[in-house]
Amino acid sequence: VWLLASSPPTFPWYSVAARALSVESRFILLTTFASASDSSSELFIGANADMEGLSSILLNNEVLTALLGAAVALLLSMLQASAASSSGAGRPLRRHLQGPSARPGLMAAAFLASGFGGICVHAAKHAIAEGAFSVKLRRQQIPLHSEDGIVYHKSAYYGQISVGGPVAQEFEVVFDTGSGHLVLPSIMCRSDTCRNHRRYRRRASELAVDIDVDGTPVEPTQARDQITVSFGTGEVTGIFVQDQVCLGPAEPMQKPTAVAAAAPDPRATAGASLLQVDRGKFAAAVASPREEDEREGDQNPQPHEEPARPPRHGCVDMRLISATDMSEDPFGSFQFDGVLGLGLPSLSQTKEFNFLEAAAPAGAWTSLVPGAERMFAVFLAKSDDEEQSEITFGGWRSEHVKDESELAFCHVQNVEDGYWQLDVFGIKVDGQHIDFCNEGCRAIVDTGTSLLGVPSALGPELVDLLRHPAGTGGACGGPGPRLEIDLGNFTVFLDPADYARPEVVLEEGDGVEEVQNARNNSIGASTPTQACVPMVMHIDLPSPLHPRTLILGEPILQRFYTIFDATLPARVGFAEARHASGAVPTCMFVVVVVVAVVVVVVVFNCCCCCF
Repeated sequence: VWLLASSPPTFPWYSVAARALSVESRFILLTTFASASDSSSELFIGANADMEGLSSILLNNEVLTALLGAAVALLLSMLQASAASSSGAGRPLRRHLQGPSARPGLMAAAFLASGFGGICVHAAKHAIAEGAFSVKLRRQQIPLHSEDGIVYHKSAYYGQISVGGPVAQEFEVVFDTGSGHLVLPSIMCRSDTCRNHRRYRRRASELAVDIDVDGTPVEPTQARDQITVSFGTGEVTGIFVQDQVCLGPAEPMQKPTAVAAAAPDPRATAGASLLQVDRGKFAAAVASPREEDEREGDQNPQPHEEPARPPRHGCVDMRLISATDMSEDPFGSFQFDGVLGLGLPSLSQTKEFNFLEAAAPAGAWTSLVPGAERMFAVFLAKSDDEEQSEITFGGWRSEHVKDESELAFCHVQNVEDGYWQLDVFGIKVDGQHIDFCNEGCRAIVDTGTSLLGVPSALGPELVDLLRHPAGTGGACGGPGPRLEIDLGNFTVFLDPADYARPEVVLEEGDGVEEVQNARNNSIGASTPTQACVPMVMHIDLPSPLHPRTLILGEPILQRFYTIFDATLPARVGFAEARHASGAVPTCMFVVVVVVAVVVVVVVFNCCCCCF
């Protein structure tokens, strides 16, 4: 502003501007203001009510650096004018700076503009740091076989959370869109299934309160509510606790206190599904189980008043189920400790048990996308060695979307059931229409199911249509029939590389080790065939769910980056996922663009210096 408004026509303003940009490189980040407008508005609103908030806006590294850059730019222009005046060429400029034509108001405006640019950069950094929250996921796979001799495997993707305080307890949980509660094994659970995992100790958290289902605090010897929740392939019984739950591991200064887990049992007999089949069988006023802590001297009664809880990004106070009994299948064979339900509110006992409903309004994360506070996205990697699976709360990450793939949303049906269920308008195999869905079908998108789940009435026909000859060396990733599921606004599809595995016939007595050898075409008691079969699981869901309901599990979620939006009307979005093999050209493109920008800036500065 000052350079353009107060300098004479002969003044080389472009040279000084180039120097200012080289000194204050952050000023270029003014372009981030558009994406940070929401955050900066929140900062200004906070400043009107709190002087401390005002000082945090004005006295930060971004604003001070921007003002310093403006001062250096002004100083450089004056030094250049002084140097030019000594050679007789700068006398008009010196008179302009010192004479009556100087405009201090415009100089002040220039400094204010620089300061405002620093505020915008600060707001952008704040929005990113306190914005969407991502949790890295790990995968565990367990080989198994079905009763008809076809080899399957079940798998689970799980990530870390921390519970309680001031010293948090860390747990590995499945982020399950097919259930509506946070379930953790309790120290009061004495079964082998629980002992093989880290168990939640309520007494170790000063923030925890024993409650009934309605949130009423429970005295240590008082009878309390109890619940039994059934999943697709398992069951959990537990009591209710309210505590602080944080995404990700505990803060570095905290030392986790969860009970160490024994080595998990690798035995497995069927595909795994954590789909919650009802809201739970509720039992009121049962005898209160006593928490006998394994550490000596921990006999202090629970606090009646909760201590003040400092806000932390990714944290929320919510109600959870402390499991006093967990079934062997599927919890005994997996490494994860519990389940964090991400179903819709109707699948939870109350909204205080629903993670999204509790965390989004409480500001556990913010979003750069307007209205995306109740949105989360799931990316499942195909290879843990080349890429990282993750779940993102408060939006989605565009780098997981394949180039030229468009994001398409489908509306959730029967929200009152609590599931992310979509209409299915048709199923095709290699272009051939299947009559099964002529009278309508539904599909539930479930991160807790390891396979593609289909009703038992559809399973045999689908397996026959998708069975195809194996490729060279018995591989199943080559050509074969494509499975298409029409969801109306989007059609998901799977190729043999997504659903097929070699068909292996097991002889009696084969165990897990032999199953793995068979999958690797090793010599053993198992006999591999020259055919490929689909990885499907037969599951018939009870009422009120549609009798012809599919479960879109891991194969779909690996092929497509999936976005769940709980803001009514609820919807699910799909875009073909970009995996490690498809990310290299994009990275090279970014490198080329960065190098080109650097070259242009260097040439521009050289030209300015010549002038």
